[in-house]
Amino acid sequence: MSVKLEQVKLLLRGIRTDNDSCRQLHNLLKTQRLCMIRRASDALLTANAQIDQLYLALSLNARVRRETLLSLGVTGDSVGIAQVFSWLPAVQKTAARQAWRQLEENIAACKRYNEKNGELLTRQHEFIQTFLGHETHFIYHP
Repeated sequence: MSVKLEQVKLLLRGIRTDNDSCRQLHNLLKTQRLCMIRRASDALLTANAQIDQLYLALSLNARVRRETLLSLGVTGDSVGIAQVFSWLPAVQKTAARQAWRQLEENIAACKRYNEKNGELLTRQHEFIQTFLGHETHFIYHP
């Protein structure tokens, strides 16, 4: 098997792996939100550790994907991915494009959910600060 073919297979496997990881991440982000709402600190610590592991894995896979694309002689971005997919036979090309679109959608969904969790955390922090009398404007009043 040629090196180039092996690299393309690596790209396709990485996309499938990242789709699975994104689904896991989305579920963990839901768990994280519930833990924050319920103030379940031990469960939140566990979820956060698992989220960190998935972020690291996804980041590493993205770096490997970029390096693989560059070694194939294309750009290390979605344009390069599209170019590599164009080399595939029709059936594999369609499946690869679908998997890539799914990955982009999964990543966007995780990003949105993570932002929602960040907003919740900010609101909780603001509530606690108000409750404790540590609002910013208290500093400026005698």
